This record gives sequence, C-alpha cells and structure tokens, in this order.
Amino acid sequence: MDFLGFWRFVTAAAHYRTAAQECRFGGGFPRPADTNLSFRTWSPTGSLTLFRANERFPDRVHRQQGKVKQKVAVVDLQQSLTLHQRFLEGRPGGRRLELKSHDLRAERLIAADMRNALLSGVNLEDAVLRQSILDGSDLFGANLARADMEAASLKSADLRGVNLAGCNLRQARLDRADIRQGQLVVWVGKVQQKVIQVADLSGANLSDASLTGTDLSGADLRNVNLAGANLSGAQLFAANLSGADLRGASFVEAKLKGAILDNTQVAGADFARADLRDARLRNVPPGAANFKAAYTDGAVFSADHGKLAPEVREAITEHQRWIVSNGREGLRMVLLRPDLSGADLTGCDLSGAEITYGRFDKANLRGSVWRMAKLTGSSFRGAELRDAMFDGANLANADLREASLLDTQFGLVTLRDADGKTTGREWPADLRGANMAAADARGANLRGARLEGANFADGNFAAADLRGAALDSRSAAMPELRRARI
Repeated sequence: MDFLGFWRFVTAAAHYRTAAQECRFGGGFPRPADTNLSFRTWSPTGSLTLFRANERFPDRVHRQQGKVKQKVAVVDLQQSLTLHQRFLEGRPGGRRLELKSHDLRAERLIAADMRNALLSGVNLEDAVLRQSILDGSDLFGANLARADMEAASLKSADLRGVNLAGCNLRQARLDRADIRQGQLVVWVGKVQQKVIQVADLSGANLSDASLTGTDLSGADLRNVNLAGANLSGAQLFAANLSGADLRGASFVEAKLKGAILDNTQVAGADFARADLRDARLRNVPPGAANFKAAYTDGAVFSADHGKLAPEVREAITEHQRWIVSNGREGLRMVLLRPDLSGADLTGCDLSGAEITYGRFDKANLRGSVWRMAKLTGSSFRGAELRDAMFDGANLANADLREASLLDTQFGLVTLRDADGKTTGREWPADLRGANMAAADARGANLRGARLEGANFADGNFAAADLRGAALDSRSAAMPELRRARI
C-alpha cells in the first residue's frame, strides 16, 4: 500500500469508529451476537487494532498524541432538539439527537419530541419527561430512576438494561418496547469485561400504561404498580413481579413462563390464555383473577383460605403485607399453639412467621415457604411438605413423623447487612431434636442443617443432601442415612 492509500485507510477507520459503536450489541442498531463484522482503527503507537462491531472501543483509542477527547460539558438542549426536529422532518441542516452517556439529571423535557434519538447510557435521573415522545429511541443502559414520565411514549424503544426504579410511567405507552436484560462491554485497562445489566423497574408506577407486545423477559418488576395496565401479548419470561399491584391489568396471551408473581394483588386481572407454566404465584389463590384457558402446568398457586378460621385468614393477609412492604406495613404473624390440622396452605408464603407449638398434622403445605420462620415444637405429623422451603427456619423439637419431605428445602440462608450486601455468613436450618421417624425425605436438602439429636428411624433419606450438616455420632451411624449424601 502506498502512503496515499494508507492515509485514506486511517481516515476511513476514524469514521468507522462511530459506526462500530452504534452497531455494538446493545446499541442503537443491534446485530447478532456472533457477527463477524469488524472495523480497524490506528492507535497512537502505530499498531493496527481490530474490534468487533459489538464491542466498545477502549478509552485508549480516543486518545491521540498529546490530545485527549474531552466530554462536552454543556449541551444546548433546545438547539439540539430543534436540529433533531429538522432531522425527523427531513429538512436541510437537521441532525439526529445524540446525547450518549450525558448527564441530564433533573432536566425538564416536557413534551419533547425525541423519536429515534441516540440516548444510550444517558443519566435522566429525577428528570421531568411528561408527555415526551421517545418512540424508537436507543436508551440502552440509561438511568431513568425516579423520572416523571407520565403519559410519555416509548413505543418500540430500546430499553435493555435500563434503570426505571421508582419512575412514574402512569398512562405511558411502551408497546413493543424491548426491556430485556442488556449486555455491556466495558474495558478495564486492557481487559475486556462483559456486564449483564437487568432492566430495573422495581417500585415504578405503570398504572394504566400500555405495554402490549413489550418484551420484559427477566425484568425486575418487584412492587411495581401495574394496576389497569395492558400487557396483552407481552413477553414476561422469568420476570420478577413479586409484590406488584396487578389489579385490573390485562395479561391476555402474555408469556409468563417461569415468572414470579408471589404476593401480587390480582383482583380483576385477566390472564386468559396466558402462558403461566412453572410460574410462582404464592399467596395468590386461583380464584382471585381470571385464569380461563391459561396454561398453568407446573405453576404454584396458593390455596383458597376461605375454610380457615377468620383470625388465621386475617393473620395471613397482614403477614403478606408485612412481606411485600419489607416490614413497613402489615403485621408479622405471631401465633401460639394454633390448630391448623388438615389445613390447606399450598403455596402460602409465611417467611419470618413465629408459630410456636402449632399443629399442622395432615395439613397440605406443598410448595409453601417458611424461610427464617420460628416453628419450635410444632407438629407436622403426616403433613404434605413436598417442595416446601424451610431455609434457615427453626424447627427444633418439631414432630415430622410420617411427613412427606420429598425435595423439601432445609438449606442455608445467606446473611446480608442493612445495605443488602452479603456478610459472608450463613444461617442454617435448626432441626435439633426433631423427630423425623418414618418420614419420606428422598431428595431433601438438609445441607448445613443442625441435626443433633434428631431421630431418623425408619425414614427414607435416599439422595438427601446432608453435606456439612451437624450430626451427633449416634445419628450419623443410623442405617437410614447410608444412602444419603453426607
């Protein structure tokens, strides 16, 4: 290559740099993750560097000898919006709005027309965007926490990995928007790292919003307000909607396979023909909403508590509110010697409850959750506890004779501090002195549990996991544990 040809190549590479960033996976124009498209750029050291189109350029390629590309400190938003309007209308002098990674926190952009804008990574925290139009815009990885976007339009927008926690999206339109998790490619020095970023809408207000056909797969929708929202045909595979307000919402033909809807309010909601296979709906009875023609194979529902004593029903309702609000509302269930023999508590979440010396003989507790509950001295004789979860629970001196404990969880709970960070400590389930004679505990998880003084006589513990469990010498020598994993 002669010098002129070489210079043309270097100049073209500089122009390709921007195109490569826009074509990266998660950017304005998504490409398949396994694309072979690549661009070359000339580094200050004189070496030729190859980047795939779905990768970000490291900071070092933005540097030239003695010169560093500076971030624009002040953006004339009004002028930029005017030029963007010209661009949308196809008029001369127009320019697409591009504010990638800019800090626009608390900005007021009421009724702004930002269709097809390039806003990936922008910080719009606490911004006011009421009635703004962002249809088709690239907001990949943007921060919209606590933004006011009432009646805004985000149809077909790229919202992968976006932070919408606490955002007001009442009456907003998000039809066909992509709110899946996104993949960021970042550079730390010379090391490339891929970061999976899940769309966070926890606590957002989406009441009366339109989300038909929207892809929310894997999204964090905990405690979100979706009352009256339209999610017909929406993709919610493995999404977490625990504690959400879904009253009057439409999920007709929505895809909710593997989704978590524990402790949701579903009065008046329509799940007709929705795919709820393997979904979790603990504390949600099947009769609470319209599930006509819905696919519910493998789904876990809560039983109807209509046959329980009024005081017990009230206690369960208040405890549900206590769980959803993280203790700010409702009342923790505290019962002494309640008789719930034969009760149907299928799929009921009573994590953290304190029920001492309770009677659950012959009760149906399949799929129920009792994480960190205090159940000392309680009787579960002959009860159905298959797939129930007792991680970190206190079952000291409990009577579990002849109980069905198939695949029941008595595992460890990871302890966290006030900020939600792990402390490195784990809390075990306590079954010291428990009577598990003749119990069917095949496949049960008792890893790390305290089992000193427990009775395993005539029980079936084949394939049960007792690794790391605390066993006294007498219990460890019992023949019933020979087929268990110790």
